[in-house]
Amino acid sequence: MKVLYVVPKINAEGGLERILSLKANYLATHYQYDVSILTQNRGNKNLFYPLDESIHLHDIDLSGNRVQFIFKYLRGIKKIISFVNPDVLIVADSMYKTFLLRLVVRNKKMIYECHNSIHVQLSPQKKFFFSKWYSKLLLLFNRYMASKMDVFVALSSESIKEWNIKNHGVIIPNPNWLKTDQKANLNAKKILIVARHSYEKGLDRFLDIWKKLAPKYPDWCVEIIGKDIEKSDLQKMASVMGISNSIIFFTPTHKIETKYLDASIYVMTSRFEAFPMVLIEAMACGLPTIAYDCPCGPRAIIQDNINGLLIDNGDEKKFSTALESLMNSYQLREMLGENAKKSILKYEVGHIMKTWDELLKAF
Repeated sequence: MKVLYVVPKINAEGGLERILSLKANYLATHYQYDVSILTQNRGNKNLFYPLDESIHLHDIDLSGNRVQFIFKYLRGIKKIISFVNPDVLIVADSMYKTFLLRLVVRNKKMIYECHNSIHVQLSPQKKFFFSKWYSKLLLLFNRYMASKMDVFVALSSESIKEWNIKNHGVIIPNPNWLKTDQKANLNAKKILIVARHSYEKGLDRFLDIWKKLAPKYPDWCVEIIGKDIEKSDLQKMASVMGISNSIIFFTPTHKIETKYLDASIYVMTSRFEAFPMVLIEAMACGLPTIAYDCPCGPRAIIQDNINGLLIDNGDEKKFSTALESLMNSYQLREMLGENAKKSILKYEVGHIMKTWDELLKAF
């Protein structure tokens, strides 16, 4: 069977790129699928995560203004699909580009693989006069396009609900790539965050929390690993708040497992998530996690006070109190970390990919 992934890029350091690489490799090597990946604007150059040599890479140049963008996208899509002739397309891109894709591809089965909360596109940092109506129209458009897919693959039941999917929705969580027998060093006075510096990841919300806790815990430090893609200048914010001496910023690393194992607590203060793989990765290392109950990913993974701590979204006081309790109790960290490691066994790669194989063969 020929499968064509249509994605913006496959060469970044994020969770989406890691998961797509993992799944494409597995389909190609374990199930012998003929896998191709179509990216945009050299999105397949200098790969951060390796791909099997049997996987075919294609790319479309979309440089230019909006009119040129549309023309190049439509022309490029038609050309590549004619060349590859896939049995199934798996799309993990914006609904706008999926709409354009549907205009020119009518005789192919199409799976939309959703890796975002619907609210991500509806919450721009910069508000404008018509933003309220724009958000409503965008919400309606996104849900309409989701309804036009042959299959809508969501990562959790919460995602199915927020996209308002009826009869063609399938829940397939992301697989856990990080398999280790080791456990995190819960004696280290170190908090870890792995996230790009963007609005939806809410790192500014963590800084507001840490500003109050840092003076009380001068022997604790925070490591933040991720790329600044929006020039948010979190380091400057930390400096202005007077907490820069307790926060260390790192760029993405291939040795992320070591970072998890060296920490005692994993923190997530995102505004929106779909199915945050960093929580799965942290839990695989026996790391206790604490997260805001944002729409809609963390609640699909964390059972409050069982395998982590789930805090009402935006309740800074509760988050601060819960984080402080973790910092003060090794026993609590150990209990949550132990339960966390057991709870993510259901995301084993072979189990998840068997579900994907069954779905694809159903076509």
